[in-house]
Order: sequence, then C-alpha cells, then structure tokens
Amino acid sequence: MSLRKRIANFHWGWAAHRFGVWGVRDYYTLLEQMAKEGADFTFGYVLMILAAALLATAGLLLDNPTVIIGAMCVAPFLTPSRSVCIGALFRNRRTFLGGLLKQVLGLLVVGTVIAYVIAIVLQASVPDVGITNEILLRSMPTTRDVVLSVMVAIGAGAAASLALTADPRIVAKPWGQIIDAMIGVEIAISLLPPACVIGIGLAFGRPGISRNAFWLLVVNVLGLDFFGSTLMLLLRGVRSRYLVLEKAVRKVVEDTVAANLDTSEGRTTVSVVLLSDVTANIHATVHCATGSPLPESLARTVVSQVTAQTGCRSRVTLEKVPCRTYSTLQAGEDVCEPMCWR
Repeated sequence: MSLRKRIANFHWGWAAHRFGVWGVRDYYTLLEQMAKEGADFTFGYVLMILAAALLATAGLLLDNPTVIIGAMCVAPFLTPSRSVCIGALFRNRRTFLGGLLKQVLGLLVVGTVIAYVIAIVLQASVPDVGITNEILLRSMPTTRDVVLSVMVAIGAGAAASLALTADPRIVAKPWGQIIDAMIGVEIAISLLPPACVIGIGLAFGRPGISRNAFWLLVVNVLGLDFFGSTLMLLLRGVRSRYLVLEKAVRKVVEDTVAANLDTSEGRTTVSVVLLSDVTANIHATVHCATGSPLPESLARTVVSQVTAQTGCRSRVTLEKVPCRTYSTLQAGEDVCEPMCWR
C-alpha cells in the first residue's frame, strides 16, 4: 500500500476531536450569522470610519502616535475581516465578497478620501503642515518595517480567530465584545493608517508615498484576512461541513416535530450542540397555544429521523411551552429591517 493511501485510510478522529470546536450551542450557525451581519454595509459603519479617519489623519500630521492609537479604538474593521475569513471557509461567496468589498470601500473610498480632503484643507489654511515621520514610516518602510508590519497583521488576524475558537463559549457572551474591541484595535493599526497616508500623499503631490502606502495596505489585508484569520480558523477545525450538519439536524427536528404536532399557531426553537462530527445534543422547545403534553414517543421518533437522515447519533430533549400572543400591530409592522446599503 502506498504512503498516500495509508495516510488517507488512517483514523484521524483524534485530530478532529482535538482541533475541532465542539460542545457549544449553535456554534457554526452563530459564526455564519456574525459573518453575514459583518458583511452589511451600514450607514453607521461609514460614520465610524469618518471619525476614525479624522483622528488618524490628525495624528499622522501631528506626528503623534497616541492620537493614531486613539483612532484605532474607533475604526470598525473587525467585523468585515471576520466576514471575509468565515465566508471563505463556509464557501459563502456573497458573505466573502461582501466583507471584502466593505473592507476595501471603507479603507480606500472613505478613509483615503477623508484624509485627502483634510490634508488639502489644512495645507491651504494652516502653516507648517507637512510630511511627518509617522507618515514616512508607512510610505517609505524599510525591509524590517515591512516584515514587522506583516507580522502585526498576521498576529492580529490570528488573535481575532482565536477569540472565536480558543474559548468558543464566549462568542455569544456579552463580555466577549470587550475582547473583540481590543482585537479590533490591533486590526485597525494594520489597515487605517496606510489608507490615510494614501490620501495624504495625493494631497501633498507625493504619488510615491501613496503608492508605497497602498502596497503596504494590500500586504496587510492579505496577511490579516487570509494568512492570519482564515488560516487560524482552518487550523482550529472550523469547516463548512459542520455548519451543514448543524443546519441539517435542526431542519430534521423541526420537520419531525411539525409532522407529529399541530404547531400552526406556534413555533419550534431548536438548539444543536455538536459533540463531534457524528454526535450531537439537541434541545427543542415547542411554543404553542395548547397545553396538552408531548407524545411519549416523539423524542424517540426525532432521534431515529436524525440518525436516518444525517447519520448523526443524538440525544434529544423536548420541551413544550404553552403561550398566548396578542398584538395590535398591523401586517408588516413587526418586521424591522436594518438600515444598510446593499
């Protein structure tokens, strides 16, 4: 038997269990939801970049690193970066391209243009405004500067993915946003200053500065999104097939419950906890108006259907919650669409 066939036939279950993300409720569905939301180009996103670009441009022209770091605390580039890497791993072209387009437009169209306008205005009205060391650091970098900048970008991207996988239970926790905020600062350091330097270079008639800053930005985006975030998620075992399995199990449970109960006046909420690629814990809550108990055989039926249709062994917990709903809202008023540009 050839070495290739031996490797292919080797039992890799220990590796999948060691490096996969298991035991978290609806984990892969939550990742997909985060990626889709991060790919939406919202008006608030533009306003945040406007504020961050204003601070970053002022810090660059003042030659003040403290102000530049303050701008990084405002820049909202973590969510589109995650959309790029998660969209790539989950093979969702719309999410991937949406996150990449949101990132590029935010940096080059909004950030660069704002820096250009500010530099033009200051150059015409304020004396002693010119090229500073902070600008030259991102426009005429040495080999050492480029290598270290790429290391920072890759490290920031890896940290963003580790925040989702190292302790995955914090993904849905409110205090997990604190970690995201700190990582977002590291990500913005690699992206926003070079974008602003592009605009400043154009405003001062220094195309060489803009060109070098542009290529530094491209390298940082590649290092952040692909060599940092995507590679780390891949190494941690995030795969599109687990998302497909999670959705398939959820749909089987919903369909089986609907086929055995009258849920026309209620809804069924299903939570799936993948324990491995072949086992899962399932909790289904049936919300309906009637208070009659669930059939004793329903859980067994759900388990058998999940095994038959997905090949996944499972433990199912069913819960029925009687509820009453009354509303004075008219048709369509209970749906709130987010304000975003598509």
